Amino acid sequence: MKNNLGENFVISIADNYVKQISSNWWDIFVTGALLFIFGAIFVIWPQQSITFIAYLIGVMAIVIGIVIMYNSFKVKNIEKNYMKMKENIKNKFFE
Repeated sequence: MKNNLGENFVISIADNYVKQISSNWWDIFVTGALLFIFGAIFVIWPQQSITFIAYLIGVMAIVIGIVIMYNSFKVKNIEKNYMKMKENIKNKFFE
């Protein structure tokens, strides 16, 4: 009886895994279809594809750079806001 419980437990884990994987088959299909399309485009128009990749990397670098600079100002203000909050707590509870 004890061995049967272990087998049922393992089978239920395997059943759940198979259900999760098989329910997302379309994710895998769409990824494969997109990769096939991109691959075909790169084979048919290799020079334009290289130009496209160069522009894409350039635009991504610009966007990521702007986001990082924006976040740096937010990080800069964290200490200032913390010090204000700490002073408010001290004034409210310890005086």
